[in-house]
Amino acid sequence: MENTVGGIKEMKSRLLADFPMLEHIRRFRPREFESLAMTVGRCADYGRRYVLPLALELDKKIKDEHDFFPWDLIRAGTSYKLLSLIIPKIVGGEGGLAVLFSLAMEELCSFCPGVGNIFGAHALGIAPLLVCGSITFWEKVLRKIVEEEKKGNPVLMAAAVTEPSAGTDVEEPNFLRTARLSMNAKKVRGGYILNGRKCFISNGSVAKYTVLCCATDSARPLETWTTFLIDKDMEGFSVPRVEVKMGQRACPAAELLFENCFVPEENVLSFEGMGMQPGTLLLLAASRAPVGAIATGIARGAYEWFLKWANRSRYGTRPVEKQRIQMALADMKTRIQVSRWTYMNAAMSFDLSMGRAMSSPILRSLGFIPQSVRTSGKYLDFFNSIKGKRLSGSILTFYAREDEITRALAYASMAKAVGGDTAVYVTSLALEHLGSEVCEEREWIEKAFRDAKLTQIYEGTNQLNMLTFFNTEIQKSLKIEMKRLKRR
Repeated sequence: MENTVGGIKEMKSRLLADFPMLEHIRRFRPREFESLAMTVGRCADYGRRYVLPLALELDKKIKDEHDFFPWDLIRAGTSYKLLSLIIPKIVGGEGGLAVLFSLAMEELCSFCPGVGNIFGAHALGIAPLLVCGSITFWEKVLRKIVEEEKKGNPVLMAAAVTEPSAGTDVEEPNFLRTARLSMNAKKVRGGYILNGRKCFISNGSVAKYTVLCCATDSARPLETWTTFLIDKDMEGFSVPRVEVKMGQRACPAAELLFENCFVPEENVLSFEGMGMQPGTLLLLAASRAPVGAIATGIARGAYEWFLKWANRSRYGTRPVEKQRIQMALADMKTRIQVSRWTYMNAAMSFDLSMGRAMSSPILRSLGFIPQSVRTSGKYLDFFNSIKGKRLSGSILTFYAREDEITRALAYASMAKAVGGDTAVYVTSLALEHLGSEVCEEREWIEKAFRDAKLTQIYEGTNQLNMLTFFNTEIQKSLKIEMKRLKRR
């Protein structure tokens, strides 16, 4: 659907039917609701025009050529502003947060989650630049992404946390204390020397910039977990391998190798030792709702293809006339709606807290500073200094309450787990009822089944997400410590 007046009206109706809680936004923040509808409309148009005709062919191609990347498809996405959805408006982006991006992810992933996850992994790489007191990178990196997007040149990002011997461990504070880490950063004059490997990094082989977390003291990983910005052209950085994948093949998962890779001090996000608290936990509060949306999009796509199959007549009858098919469709639709409402609740919880910070008068005032000043050396040097990082960090601590953002992490962890389980359940149920029939719908649903499994694994396994929910919402032994930004 193109963003015509009629198309936007139809999209608004669809959003309100699928997400009744958006009525509050429509009534009290109509411009924001208009923006949501336009964004989802652009994603739908992109999916129909470019992704749907190529998704099956692309999946088969990458099965045989696992390091192939669909650059032409991503270039097509630049005209839809899919690379700047969560980039702040003051540097030319769309300024969306978790609600907007979650809706975009469901829409894109209903066509092909592999393609959708390219944009999702890109946003995951952007997110730390927004929440870790790193305003200096808004001009140096985010503006470049926006300006190149306007030219049709995609500049991609990635986030690297997982290590060969530490996956789930590096996404939870208590587990990180005893994690078997293989990568480290050593402090040297002017910066850090990185050695080791990261693995299963989405977009890792194609990203210009990668946000990476690792310890500067392997004996105290939790206390020294630090976030760095890596440029693919840095000496000592390489990509030795792209994984052969079962699902979501369009989005590459790569191994990253660092061999005496020097990263300058200015490429440290926030401060040394703040990679987990509040860094990674804050990032997960932002990203797990969109991952739940990715899974929901997979389930929705499978459901729509199954419904198409069920309504197709064979020998004068249609499968949908049978009660067992009716019950299966009702079961699928129910679970999809529950998954939708769960991820939307999480996304709205995150936006409630972080939205105040991102729309604060201080950040908005930066937009009135001439671009020539904001790109000058003095401006960038200030925000990269201790005082500048404290100032940008204090904006978050002033507007974002610890109890609210911790609750957002709890809801986001729940949404991710619910979404992943829903995707696997719905695709499995659809295949079960298809039986042995060979048809076009089966190809799409089999692909969705393979795509679904990954949503139970990445962004923390579903088991870890349930532990995070328990620790934050039930036992209340884990919270995001925003005040750490002030103590530096």
